[in-house]
Amino acid sequence: MRQLHRCSVVAAVVLVLTQLGTPSSAMADAPPAVDESRLMPALSPTFTPWSCQTKQEGPVCKGERHTSTGWVPFDFGCGDTPLWANTRSDRYQTRYYNEDYRIAYSEFRTNDIDYLSTSPTGPAMATISTNVRFSEPLAVPGDARTLTVITDGALWDIRSSQGAAVWRAVGTLVEPPDAVGTFSGHVTAAGKTTSFVDAPITEVLSDDTFVSAVCAAVTGGA
Repeated sequence: MRQLHRCSVVAAVVLVLTQLGTPSSAMADAPPAVDESRLMPALSPTFTPWSCQTKQEGPVCKGERHTSTGWVPFDFGCGDTPLWANTRSDRYQTRYYNEDYRIAYSEFRTNDIDYLSTSPTGPAMATISTNVRFSEPLAVPGDARTLTVITDGALWDIRSSQGAAVWRAVGTLVEPPDAVGTFSGHVTAAGKTTSFVDAPITEVLSDDTFVSAVCAAVTGGA
């Protein structure tokens, strides 16, 4: 009886190990691989490598991009003084497609810094940084004309190399496809903080305000 019991136990253990090592017929088959050539729009070649998986709602793809421009001419100068910028960007993206392989939603995490100088080789005299998360829902999957951009975090942080913040905006920026974007949050400028609720971004940060803040940062906040 003892020998029979021992053999039964061994057989049971072998059966369990076999089941653990062999896929059960009751388990669902592995999801099919994503046919990336069908995705609309196509995956951006600047985000590599991409990793795509088939989910219940459709393909989900993740990619990342890390860039550094080196010193290049900036968009504008300060009076007669030209500026150069060295831009470094780290961005992570996740795209959600529907069953028809049309994009329905994207989300991002980004940390961008523009190092500014009055010399084409540096050193940096000021910085413009952005540290945010943003999403891009589409009202009509696959149609970029229906895309809204919703950004949360430190949208602009303009400061001198000495560390003094000249102009800083923290909050939420909503940019619909057919209207001026609106900002809700706090702006700190010249030591004063102002709160905004659904304010047009053109009123919060005009071109003149941006240029003035950048040039003040380059000169040390003076």
